[in-house]
Amino acid sequence: MTHSKKNRSLSFTLVIVMLTIFTSLQSSTCSKSDDIATINAAPIAGSWRVSYYWDKKDETNNFAGYNFSFNANGQISATNGTNTITGAWSQTSSRFVVNFGNTLIFSDINGDWQIVEKTANSIKLKDDNPLQDDQITFTKN
Repeated sequence: MTHSKKNRSLSFTLVIVMLTIFTSLQSSTCSKSDDIATINAAPIAGSWRVSYYWDKKDETNNFAGYNFSFNANGQISATNGTNTITGAWSQTSSRFVVNFGNTLIFSDINGDWQIVEKTANSIKLKDDNPLQDDQITFTKN
């Protein structure tokens, strides 16, 4: 084998090794899109309660006794055993939207929320308006 053929063969082998290492590193690192997929993959079936609500002060007690159900068809319902109020909800990779219409008791949670964390047992949201510090956490019952 000539000297230039050896160099080309060595160069080719080096390129293959480098590509293999790069591909392995790429697939093993966690990216932001992986985190978003994890957020969206968490199921929200079942009964939930507001375990924390902040709007300039702690207002969690405003939702005491209400259980929330997020249905797959986009309907949300809240019941306290006597009253049931329905609305709509949806989500994207980073947003969570709740709309109970003109229902006064839930007017504070109507709107477009930014998803902070979403697991099988907890959904933590914050107001998407940077001038507001509203936060809400739904916890699975």
